[in-house]
Amino acid sequence: MALVDTHVHLADMPLAGDLPGVLARARAAGVDAFVVPSGDEATSRAARDLARRHPGEVFAAAGLHPSFLPSAQAQAMGFLRKLSPEPKPTRDDPVDPGTDGAPALAWLETMLAEGGFVAVGETGLDDVIPRADLDAQERVFRAQAGMAREAGLPLIVHVRGAFERLVRVLESIGPGGPGGVLHAFGGSAEIAARLRRLGFLRGVAGGVTRPEAVKLRAAVARTPLDALVLETDAPYIGTFRRPKGTVEPADVADIRDAVAMLHGVAPGEVEARTSAAARSLFRLSPATSNSGGSDPGPRPNRQ
Repeated sequence: MALVDTHVHLADMPLAGDLPGVLARARAAGVDAFVVPSGDEATSRAARDLARRHPGEVFAAAGLHPSFLPSAQAQAMGFLRKLSPEPKPTRDDPVDPGTDGAPALAWLETMLAEGGFVAVGETGLDDVIPRADLDAQERVFRAQAGMAREAGLPLIVHVRGAFERLVRVLESIGPGGPGGVLHAFGGSAEIAARLRRLGFLRGVAGGVTRPEAVKLRAAVARTPLDALVLETDAPYIGTFRRPKGTVEPADVADIRDAVAMLHGVAPGEVEARTSAAARSLFRLSPATSNSGGSDPGPRPNRQ
């Protein structure tokens, strides 16, 4: 079974500037599927366009990244009110309780309804962003989790410095939620295990290839192979051989090899098990329709 890069920004430079070469090098390294996450409306459209140009190979996700939140805080409240007709406003609500707060996430609802996506994200909680407003981030994250659940799609979850809060949010959503991937997850094996019970897999990126990343490597070693998927986050997260900003999806092979070493198994076993997990979660399969191979159709809520 070939490799799956579950998180790669093919629409971003420098990858977008040499996309045919980037894909050719990845294929030569044994990668045959690429999941492209998004951060806002524009990147969501770009990801879907890429998927449509490369059906059965490139797959798109749509979502609002917490770093884009300052321009879109109010969007979440309209969707949350649809889930709960009489929400309890808080003193820091960005939307007046008498308004519907709808306009800002309307684009995401519309795009998910149109189809062409295999996931919602990346979205989540980031306490490292300067002047981070975690309350606002949580509202937007919950709204997107609700959309994912309604659409029957998994989440791609971004989290930095807010691991326990993330656990509380996802546990409050509970079993039957969307499930998904914890992108480039830096949390402990214990936190990963708690979230695995809710259907979330640990995304392993280039940090695991660096010998100095002692805590991360130990956590990955203690996480079962069947709970892992591989990703590059190209071009952003560096590896032991490539600095950040220069990484390509072909480098997922180095991540596979690092995981194999940590688990004491052959690289082929890591490739087979992580790729099977990724293909099952995102329902990736070759496609020839004009949907770009990225419209999985109706699917049940995840356990």
